[in-house]
Amino acid sequence: MKRRSRVRTPPYACVVGDISLVRALGIRKLPVAVATSEGEGKSVRSRYCLIVVRTPSWLHEPDAAVTAIIDWARQQASRPVLFYQGDHDLVAISRARERLAPHFRFVLPRRELVEDLTDKVRFFALARRHDLLVPDTLAVRPGGASEALQQWDRFPCVCKPAMRSEEWYQFIGRSQKALHVETPRELESLLSRIESSNARFLIQATVEGGEENILSYHAYVRPNGEIVAEFTGRKIRTSPKVYGRSTYVEITDDREVRDLGRAAIGKLGFSGVLKIDFKRDRRDNRVYMLEINPRFNLWHHPATVAGVGIPEAVFWDCVEPEAVPPMKPAKKGVRWMAPMSDARAFGEYHASGQLSRARWLFEMLTVEVNEGFQITDPMPMIADVTQRLTRMFSQDQQRVVGHP
Repeated sequence: MKRRSRVRTPPYACVVGDISLVRALGIRKLPVAVATSEGEGKSVRSRYCLIVVRTPSWLHEPDAAVTAIIDWARQQASRPVLFYQGDHDLVAISRARERLAPHFRFVLPRRELVEDLTDKVRFFALARRHDLLVPDTLAVRPGGASEALQQWDRFPCVCKPAMRSEEWYQFIGRSQKALHVETPRELESLLSRIESSNARFLIQATVEGGEENILSYHAYVRPNGEIVAEFTGRKIRTSPKVYGRSTYVEITDDREVRDLGRAAIGKLGFSGVLKIDFKRDRRDNRVYMLEINPRFNLWHHPATVAGVGIPEAVFWDCVEPEAVPPMKPAKKGVRWMAPMSDARAFGEYHASGQLSRARWLFEMLTVEVNEGFQITDPMPMIADVTQRLTRMFSQDQQRVVGHP
């Protein structure tokens, strides 16, 4: 995307996010500062990271994290543009928008809409009010497991957290987004276990089909309803294979998904950045809406490579709107892979006969965006491999202690 900027020295793009967002901005030659509580994560190793802003945890100390970035922003010659990638980052920034506004430029949906979209219980109530096609869902109130068992009779089904939380991660692990439930007895066992963890959650009817049936719509929308940039995508693989995190995705040109996304934007009166996840049910071919994430995400790196740089469009819209030219359609077929994670996914897909070793190796070598290793930005992978080897060596030493 070419820009006609009259700004001699652009402000920093302050990123509360991961390496994919840093690179999406960096490859467009925008100066990046990474705000993080992690010591030596991949983002701070990137050649595109010019400044590291140390913060407390955005999960555990959101107010203190906001204070830390404000203290940094006060020292800048020009107000930085703020980017957020996680639910907790988004919620913290949204709730502190008045504190942040004098020191940062940013785009956000309405405060109440942020709360509705980041809490799945509230989201499904919102979707029904606006006639959006979502799977049947039952919110389980605290202490209401037995009541939920009496009300719910659709199997198989899915258990999801109302919002990603440490309680849920401790129960299920960080890699899996939901739990598949086949029978009433299995649900009964699961509900009692989840309830004891104090995690808020819901039960949802299963949309039949694998994760490759998950389709997504992405857009940046101005407050007047103008869609500045948009693209569609589909998942190819996740780890774990069922309800896992994306490891291999592709930019598409899906008119049906685009039309559904635009309709949802209109119904909600949405403005800001969003990703809408849909899933096509293999039984009746209907496309159900699963969730709306009003934040930046990993898809913005391959989309930028495909010609639709949403983070860049947001940056210049905040700094100099006339420097944002009209967007062309994204080049379909651009693929993104996180090879370390996809190598773990390979085991499940290979065992089910869906993926051969030769095919996986070919895909890894030919993928347009290899997030694990970028020749132009190699240090994150070098640091990652070094840390892994160090841990392996340390574990080997521990194993031989006490042996001749």
